[in-house]
Formats: sequence, C-alpha cells, structure tokens
Amino acid sequence: MAKRTNVVFLTAVAVAFATYVWAQGSSAARLKFPGGEQTITIAQQGGQPLFPVDRVLASVGGRVEKVPEGFKAVVGGLDVAFAADSRYAVVRDKMIEMPQPPMIVEGRPFAPLQFFSGFLRLAAGLDAVWDQATGVLELKPVPVETLEVQPSVVDVQNLTKIVLQLSGPTEYTIVREAGTLVVRLVSPIRVPVPEQKYDSAYVSGMTFGPKEVRIELKTAQVAADSYKLENPFRIVLDLRQAAAPVPVLPQTTITPRRRNAPGIHTIVIDPGHGGKEVGAVGPGGLFEKDVTLAICRKLAARLESTLHTRVVLTRESDEVVPLDQRTALANQYQADLFLSVHLNSSVIKGAKGSETYFLSADASDELARHAADRENSGQGRQGNSELNLILWDLAQQSYLNESSRLAQVVQEEMNQATGVLSRGVKQAPFKVLVGATMPAALVEVGFISNPDEEKKLTDGAFQDTLVAALTKGIARYKSEYEVRIGVAPPAAPPAAADRQEQAPSPSLPASVLPTRAAADRPGV
Repeated sequence: MAKRTNVVFLTAVAVAFATYVWAQGSSAARLKFPGGEQTITIAQQGGQPLFPVDRVLASVGGRVEKVPEGFKAVVGGLDVAFAADSRYAVVRDKMIEMPQPPMIVEGRPFAPLQFFSGFLRLAAGLDAVWDQATGVLELKPVPVETLEVQPSVVDVQNLTKIVLQLSGPTEYTIVREAGTLVVRLVSPIRVPVPEQKYDSAYVSGMTFGPKEVRIELKTAQVAADSYKLENPFRIVLDLRQAAAPVPVLPQTTITPRRRNAPGIHTIVIDPGHGGKEVGAVGPGGLFEKDVTLAICRKLAARLESTLHTRVVLTRESDEVVPLDQRTALANQYQADLFLSVHLNSSVIKGAKGSETYFLSADASDELARHAADRENSGQGRQGNSELNLILWDLAQQSYLNESSRLAQVVQEEMNQATGVLSRGVKQAPFKVLVGATMPAALVEVGFISNPDEEKKLTDGAFQDTLVAALTKGIARYKSEYEVRIGVAPPAAPPAAADRQEQAPSPSLPASVLPTRAAADRPGV
C-alpha cells in the first residue's frame, strides 16, 4: 500500500510540475507522417522537446488509454506501457529508455523523441526524426539495410535446431518445397559463403541468395515449426521426425508456432547460471551451475514422462545464456509455465532448505533482496525498482496471482520432501523472471553454502528426491490451474475411510511425523 501511495504522490507532483512547464514552454510544430502532415503542440522541459503521444500515434493508426498505473498505447497490435514517474517504457519484454520521464498535461501524456523512435520501430517499422531548425517531427520508414546472417545447425535430443542469427530484425516467411525449406526475407542478406554443408540428422546443407536461405532436407519425413528470438534477432526452426512423409504443395507456408489450447502444455525449465557464470560455490568447491543442470535434466525427463507435456530447457549444456534470453525463449516457445532452478547461499551458518520466489519490484525482506542481488549480479542488473514496477504492474499483472500460486505449491512440496521447516514463499526482483508472459517462479532448492547440504546435492538419490518434489508441485499446480480455468473437472473428494487413513495421528508431535512414504521417494 505504501508503494502505491508513493506512486500516486510522485505522479501528482509530476503533473503539477508539467503544468508549470507547459505554461512556460509550449510551442507549435509540424508532424509529417506517411499519408499527410498536421500541426501539433509540443512542450519544452529541461531544454528537450516533448511530443503529444496521442496525436503522434493517432497519425499512424494508434491510440492511447489511461490505466491505473500510467498509460498504455497501441500501434499495429503492439502495446507499450509508460508512466510519468519513470524514464522507462515497456514493450513486451523490451525496455525503451528515455532521457527524462514523460509529463502529463491535463491528462494527456507528452514524451521525448526516444519514446517514439523506440516504439514505432518495433510497432510500425517507422523512425521518428526531429529537426529543431525547421520545427518538424517526421515519421518515416526505417531504411532497409543489408543484414549479416550467421547460420547454425545442431541436433538436440530428438530434434534438429536451425538458428539463423541476423544483425538486425526483418520480416520473413518460411515456405516448404519438395525436399527444401525456404526462408524468404524482406531485407537483403550478406553471408560468408554461398553454400554450407552439414552432417545433421535432418539437414544436408544450406544455400544463400540475396533475400533467402534454402535449407536442404535429408528426408521427406520431417515435420517443422518455427519461432523467432530477439536481442540478437534470430529465426529458429525445429525439425523432428514425422510419422510419414509430409505432403507438400508447391507453396506450403510454415506459420510461426501458435499459442496452445488452454491448460498447461509447454513447460520451460531454466537451469540457473552456466559457462563462466558459475553461480554460488560451496565450501567443498561445488558449482551451482553443475547441480542445477543435473537436476533440471532429470526434471525435464520426469515431467515429460509423467505429465506428457512438452518440456524445454533454456540450456542443455555448460553454456552462458543471458538472463533476459531465458524468459524470451519461454515466450517464443509460448510456454504455459516457467520455473528457474537455483541454489542458495548464506553467511548464516546452518542455513538449509528451499525457498521459492515470484517476481515483485519490492523484495519481501532484506534476505530476499540479497538473494535477488546475488542471482542478478552475474550478468548485471537491468534497470531499477521503478523499471521493475512498470514491467510488472503494467505489462504482467495478469500473471501475478498464478505465479504466487505456482511458488506456493512448489514450496509446499519441497518442504514435505526434504522434511525441512518451511522458509516460505517470497517476492524479489529477479531479473530472470522479468518479461515472462506466463506464470513464473524461481526455486532455490538448497543451500550450497551449507557443507551438509552441499554433500547431499552431489548425491543422485537426493537429487531424485528434489526432482520428485518439483514434479509433484508442478503436477499439482497444473491440475488445480486447469480446474480453475474450466478445462478439467474438479477432483472427487476422498472417501471418509481414505480421509481417516490419510490423517496424521494427533498423538504424535509434528516434528516426528513422516513427511513422505518411503516408497514414494525415488532411489529408496
């Protein structure tokens, strides 16, 4: 409540100041846009021009609406969130930094040039250029440039992953011809060689044209789908074995992967750290990155076999994956659930057990803040609390309750499996959770700083116990979520005899009650 009060107070101050500035420094300018031009009124603040967001975006078919925490603008189906108390605007999982916050005059937002150039490039392929001498703001198409392309092909588990990394974004289509996938690009490309051969399960080679990449297939029994990743821009194709040869018309278009039907169908598991980002280090020299990868590999296999869902790992080897690319990958896979797995570290002797977090601009307590700082520090923290506030409150509010529920069930199952007193569900600004467009949580499965837990974490049977608990938590969340959204019927209540059998004896203290049947523990 205090945070909201502060935001309201700061916004009121910003509005009052903006009204004063408006009275001192408004002037007329010309807005040129594809299809016409018009006169607009701009403001001056700190020697910088600010332009009316509603008028500028309306010229290209956009609109602006007031929301409780600020404003939301839409152009071409793409949303941007911004407010008068922040220098950052949010477009999906991207941030637009401005030299100063927008100002509000009589309920209308005015923003610096950087807001328009950043947003309109993404939403409409337009650049915003201000000519101070003539007083003209021009919206014009971004010049088409020749892009560098770096292709790669790798066999991962039961599929072949093709990645075309480009030096900039471009529109594209993918069509299937007999024995070939053709990626057709709007922008021209430049490549090191005209042809490249590969020793892959499904790909024999690639050839490159001025605006296309032709991927030669080894067999007709290949199914393919695609998606794109940002920062850097990449076109990704996943090839897998088809049950029968795929029938191909002369121009069969491969559309980007679509959102799944309601329910939990795709889960992304994120092994914390990797490569040179080793994470926390135990007193015996154990690296966090190695344990998280081992646990996540087991977890992915167990989830696929028990829940029959699609499971994707953000990394499958000892490699560096930037924090913002982990949730970006989950978004591009259109995941229904995201869980990041880490190990805890503390200067407090004897600290043990698990902790589960969901994203918030404000940490639950100082220890939660330190945990987020530690996990964020490897690749640098992005922004600050006001940035996270906009990211969460404006862009991802709809996932807050579900992320909280996910964290809660995971924590409960971890407590039951390990028999450790609950450390509780907490909130903190973990960078790896920023940008997730699905329920997302981060679990610290144990304290690597504790010599006893460090030893346990190297034991396969103990890892299996943790994996079983995480699987049970995710399965429980999946079941409860699908009941809540109406795609699964509620579970029947247990019979009276079953309830009596399951109830713990009141004569025994809770500290000595078994946390789990031995037969339910893997490796026992």
